Amino acid sequence: MPILGIENRTENWRTAQVFAPLFGDAALRRRFAERLDASIGDDVSLELFWFGMRDYGKQQGWEKKDYIEPCAGAYERHFSKLRAQVEEFGRFNELAKCHYAVSNKTKLASNLIRTEIDIVLESRSCLFIGEAKSETGFGTDGRNMLVHQLVRQYVMAKVLLDLKGCEKQIVPFVVGEDKDQLCRIGQVRFMIAQEWMRRENVLDWGDVRGVVGG
Repeated sequence: MPILGIENRTENWRTAQVFAPLFGDAALRRRFAERLDASIGDDVSLELFWFGMRDYGKQQGWEKKDYIEPCAGAYERHFSKLRAQVEEFGRFNELAKCHYAVSNKTKLASNLIRTEIDIVLESRSCLFIGEAKSETGFGTDGRNMLVHQLVRQYVMAKVLLDLKGCEKQIVPFVVGEDKDQLCRIGQVRFMIAQEWMRRENVLDWGDVRGVVGG
């Protein structure tokens, strides 16, 4: 029964409700991971509302300044051409000078520390990163160095794996109300165009419930 008879319409509440059965059921976690990547054949862990970079640094005993050079080095190794890729895509607003710039180290680290991913699963070979949407769109904030939400999440995951010396495939996915509508959104199209996300991993809530029940 809703509190005070008021429906909770937040994305976090919906995500928690839908994915809650997976916490106590290893078979469900594996089944959902296999929906995203059929090659999965081992145990799968799950967390929600994950600040991986922030918590990794805390585990290392880092202060904010300690993130800067490690994050910048990993970003340059993997994403030195990202600004050009975003510009060539041609479906985003014009970038400011600071956006996706390799030299913008302090803001890069700040963006990565503050990056949350709604749904994260891990198998021996893959890190699955998922963004859940209901009524709101994908974030685009020109004050950030990493402007676009889905790109920022992918960058965070890639940089974090680099810092940990961990070789896993990153498997992004999104969940929303309408798959066709999601696939028309610029950030989703960019992720697919870069071959960072498979079109088949654009899901609606019915797809998820079809796998996990509820």
